[in-house]
Amino acid sequence: MSKPVFALERLTKVHGRKTVLKDVSLVFLEGARIGVIGANGAGKSTLLRIMAGVDREFEGVARGVDGLTIGYVPQEPKLAEGRTVRENVELAVQPIRALLRRFEELNEKLAGDLKPAELEKVSAELDRVQTEIDAKDAWSIDHTVEVAMTRLHLPPPEANVSECSGGERRRVALCRTLLEHPDLLLLDEPTNHLDVETVSWLEETLAAYRGTVIVVTHDRFFLDRVVTWMLEIFHGRCYPYEGNYSNYLVARAARVDQQEKAERSRGKLLERELEWIRMNPKARSTKNKARISNYEKMLAQEVEAKDDEIELHIPPGPRLGDLVLRFEKVSFAYPGQGEPVLRDITFEMAPGDILGIVGPNGTGKTTLLKLITGKLKPTAGRVVVGPTVQLCYVDQERETLDPTKNVWQEISESQDILRVGKKEINSRSYVAKFNFSGQDQQQLVGTLSGGQRNRVQLAKMLRRGGNLVLLDEPTNDLDLDTLRVLEEAIGNFPGCMVVVSHDRYFLDRICSRIIDLGHYEPGKYLDLI
Repeated sequence: MSKPVFALERLTKVHGRKTVLKDVSLVFLEGARIGVIGANGAGKSTLLRIMAGVDREFEGVARGVDGLTIGYVPQEPKLAEGRTVRENVELAVQPIRALLRRFEELNEKLAGDLKPAELEKVSAELDRVQTEIDAKDAWSIDHTVEVAMTRLHLPPPEANVSECSGGERRRVALCRTLLEHPDLLLLDEPTNHLDVETVSWLEETLAAYRGTVIVVTHDRFFLDRVVTWMLEIFHGRCYPYEGNYSNYLVARAARVDQQEKAERSRGKLLERELEWIRMNPKARSTKNKARISNYEKMLAQEVEAKDDEIELHIPPGPRLGDLVLRFEKVSFAYPGQGEPVLRDITFEMAPGDILGIVGPNGTGKTTLLKLITGKLKPTAGRVVVGPTVQLCYVDQERETLDPTKNVWQEISESQDILRVGKKEINSRSYVAKFNFSGQDQQQLVGTLSGGQRNRVQLAKMLRRGGNLVLLDEPTNDLDLDTLRVLEEAIGNFPGCMVVVSHDRYFLDRICSRIIDLGHYEPGKYLDLI
């Protein structure tokens, strides 16, 4: 029977007028791996901050067992500023280094001329130290550090962390905390900014982790492969479900079916996702590819859709001709950087095609999108965009957002009625579809979190639509509800898309083909399942 390591007793947390967590009582067990999910703003990060001891402004009790060590990696972690990447990582293993030094000191003492009583004392301590070294696998600490730094794709060891990007800083903090190996590991969106191979390594590491892991993530494959419990935060309450994400879908869909009519649309999304995940890999692939042959039918149905029947609608733009997009042996190298980022890339898209782009960081995924838009020109080869193509580009930098406007103004351009494709829709209703309701629409863009800014950018660009939509990391920081709505909208979109993402589950649901730039071969497409 697993022992409790942390408990919440009648915990309530209020932000302004909003009760984020309400009367929560939970016990977390030793060795459990728990995935925390919920809408943006539901309180997932707040829960982790309280358990980490960072947030102490709450009612109720949050306490761990005596001697419990806690490691916490927030979305914007604090590092030892002014120090290098290597120095920050080494902070994690200082206790182990000290243990190895003590082992050497004790061996040197034994080599000296000791009295029997002193010899017995030193020998006893040496036994204890060696037992601790064996338990912590301290003998291989140098190898362990190098593997972790390499697999997490950290910046060069001599790089100053003050000059690292947000994603790089997060990877350094994650590496440092994993090497500390705390009893309770709290991770807030750890898979953001990680490529597919790195996420796979992290899955293996956490699945074998000797301790309790609580992770906030929207990566559903990750949740399926790592966690043993799911914890959903919904309207301030916490609902635990035993099992992984697939088990949660079954239980949650059943619970939604018993709720009021207002919750039924969300239940239908869960049921459709459950139906999809139960398919075998071949059936999933066939279903995704069938959208190409059904392109004309989808285009005709677009006119008939009613506003109250859809969660999110992406206007398709004009009808596509036979030529959509073709890359002909395209290479690209940035000036002064020597080796090309992309080399001899060849592929062609058909009407209705949704192409996923994956690959390790630095393999040219965003560069490929910029070549399509014409922001960059190939150094070799040719990019051909069809004459009927109308581009819509949603980038991951969110450079087009005005921080001085509120959410409604930024998305609607202060119009009460928006034209979305062939329909007209109330602008506040449209904004609400992206989980901005009531007072949320009055928030200034400059005060929003990363996930909220991502939703604003998606809402702003997708309402304009196009028949070739380019999405660069659209799932970063999105909650699962918004992801499901986006997946449904893409499934109903009678156009083409090129999607760059590390979210394998998302790509697997929407794509007809996937190119892996990390292992590119002409004509070879990837099956992520």
